[in-house]
Amino acid sequence: MLKDKIDPSILSVAFRERSLCTRSGTCVGICPTGAIDLNDEYYPVLDAEKCTSCGLCGAVCPGGTVEYKKLNLLTFGDDHDPQTFDGRVEKTYVAYAADEQMRRGGAGGGVVTALLYDLLKHGDVDGCVVTRMRRDKPHLGEPFIARRYEELLESQGSRYTIIPANKIFQEIRETGGRYAIAALPCQVHGYRKAIQEDVVLNERISMVVGLFCGGALEPFIVPELLQTKGIRKEEIRDFQFRGGEWPGNMRAIMLNQDTRNLHYSNYKDGAYNYFTGLYMPKRCQTCLDGSCEFSDVSVSDAWTRDREGNYKFAAHSRILTRTKKGLELVQRASEHGTLIARDVSQDKNYETHRLQTRRKGMNAPLRTARWQRKGIPVPVYDRPVPPATLKEKWVERGVSFFLWLGQYKAFRYPAIKLLTSKYAIPLISFRLWLKKRKYAKAPKDATTN
Repeated sequence: MLKDKIDPSILSVAFRERSLCTRSGTCVGICPTGAIDLNDEYYPVLDAEKCTSCGLCGAVCPGGTVEYKKLNLLTFGDDHDPQTFDGRVEKTYVAYAADEQMRRGGAGGGVVTALLYDLLKHGDVDGCVVTRMRRDKPHLGEPFIARRYEELLESQGSRYTIIPANKIFQEIRETGGRYAIAALPCQVHGYRKAIQEDVVLNERISMVVGLFCGGALEPFIVPELLQTKGIRKEEIRDFQFRGGEWPGNMRAIMLNQDTRNLHYSNYKDGAYNYFTGLYMPKRCQTCLDGSCEFSDVSVSDAWTRDREGNYKFAAHSRILTRTKKGLELVQRASEHGTLIARDVSQDKNYETHRLQTRRKGMNAPLRTARWQRKGIPVPVYDRPVPPATLKEKWVERGVSFFLWLGQYKAFRYPAIKLLTSKYAIPLISFRLWLKKRKYAKAPKDATTN
């Protein structure tokens, strides 16, 4: 309970409407008195005795209001909003890490790690904010500051579960030095707001490497997935969302060092597409930013395929440089030999990621507008809803129906148990066959994401 003296309207949105909380940890990281902590699901909890009603947590909260004009102004110096999925782009590259260990350990060729390592080894930063699975509870993720090559390797591999990365702002303020951060869109929104309120953070964080995001997954996904395979979370020492050969496989590393794959096929074709339909938080369902528009440089897998359905750039990532310093980072890392990059700025096939464009560029705004009309709490955006066909509107409703079903364990648990079992192999094979047909019908000079 909040003390009578505290006005809830000045606090983070979670204290008024929990479903709007991004769980980015920004409120924890900005609080000057340590009055905010997180519960087991990473929602903020307030210690009313420590709260001074300063209003900082409300000012930096990225959950309830997303002002694109303001975020453009804070990031690029003007308020122009291109209203495209990719946002502002200086140059586009396809790249991979030159370090073989870094490339093998990364989700998409180790590009994020390579960019951060180039900053670290040349003294541009003293540490990099990254994530890992917790050592004491490996079914949950946590942020930490990597200061050495070995620690950056520990952070490699995507983690799709919710992690409140911005809570690390507390440590940055207390420790000193200069930092780079690798962050998701909502975390970057919170960061851009936070550095306007906190001069110290503004001085100490010098680079933002953004991660594309199709939607995070609830923290309870790993325990439930383990349960479908008869594994207790206490029996694992690590969990990998994309372990092994690219594009990776969700797997558990057991205490006895054995590796247990938890689904068939690979991460892209046999796991993530199902999980996002069953474990995506409500706030993620109304997020419009899939390409991390307000970072200095954004990174995603290069999923582009040729007409035979094969990946053109396996174990590579696509890089969108947005700011001058983001572009300089990629160019320097290439010159230093840390990154092997190819400029594809003139190739129209790399302008957008089609699946995420549909998810974030069409479904999310349609869903947000529809929920708003029904009186369901949604974020406030200063972006218009894009024009949509009747088919697109019905697709959104169909997707939303399954997202709604995913709220209930009685539905999602048997569904995910089936979809990750051998009985799903025919479904996976059928989906891959459909993809190959689509690529075969594409124009000869076209590639497909």
